[in-house]
Amino acid sequence: MNNPQLNPQHVITFYFVAREGGFAAASEKLFVTQSALTQRMGALEVQFGVKLFRIRKQRAYLTRAGERLFSYADEFVHHLLTMENFLKAYRMSQLHVGIASTLTLYLMGIIDKFKELHPSVQVSVREGPTLTLVEELLDFKHDICLTGTLCTSCNRLSGFRIPQVERMVFVASLDFPLARDTEVTWEDLARQPIIVPSEGSDARKVVLSEFRKRGFEPVIGAEVDNIEFAKELVRQKKGVAFMFHPNVKEDIAAKKLRIIKVSGCDIRLGMDILVNPEISLSPLAEEFMKLIKARFNCEIRELTAGNVGK
Repeated sequence: MNNPQLNPQHVITFYFVAREGGFAAASEKLFVTQSALTQRMGALEVQFGVKLFRIRKQRAYLTRAGERLFSYADEFVHHLLTMENFLKAYRMSQLHVGIASTLTLYLMGIIDKFKELHPSVQVSVREGPTLTLVEELLDFKHDICLTGTLCTSCNRLSGFRIPQVERMVFVASLDFPLARDTEVTWEDLARQPIIVPSEGSDARKVVLSEFRKRGFEPVIGAEVDNIEFAKELVRQKKGVAFMFHPNVKEDIAAKKLRIIKVSGCDIRLGMDILVNPEISLSPLAEEFMKLIKARFNCEIRELTAGNVGK
């Protein structure tokens, strides 16, 4: 199929001049000067060598060719308006949110609140590793993404950062050997299989960095993004899991899991609210952002394109 040579702006101009019966009336509808409209129509007629209007006493009358073209132009403009209405409605009827797997349970209250306030909006929630969500956001698959504090610099995103949302902890089954100790060292922990999130997760990067800066290379027992599955592996004594405290506090209170106290361990997870600055936030995304800011009563740092991940 050949590329169209017809300028869509010329078609729109032709349609309004024909419908309004003159350049002056069309100028008022299109908010464009009469001289500009005249130039467009002249260019269209010259391009195809077809006369479309006869001008009599400042009125524009369609020629036979113009009459035939008007039916196509009418259909074209109708389709344009249909597309325009679709785009406007789309941004007001759907919200696509990406959430890092670690934060999903923690943030579901905000999602539920948004649905309660906007029952007619279709909310799509996609959870996954942080770096996967970032790639999808850059590909315009999400309106907004909520991740752990991004460890990798990204010059193409912006947003906001909430520092130190909650702490990260190591958890084990009640009868796991290290769970019986009052406090353990990082060296003790490095001898045990560690259950961590998969590649692309910032939580994984953080915990491995904490081991390595102390000179230890931990044994990775499993790579799991599903929180419930990770907790099940812990209950089966398959290893020690590095978890976001809000995701395990009920299990700890019910004495199903136990926190392993590690000397010198105070790892806290911040949260990044990421957006793609190449497109403006929809009104729905703005409303969602307000709920997030209201939920966290702390100082929020603005992230601009170029300092995300720093």
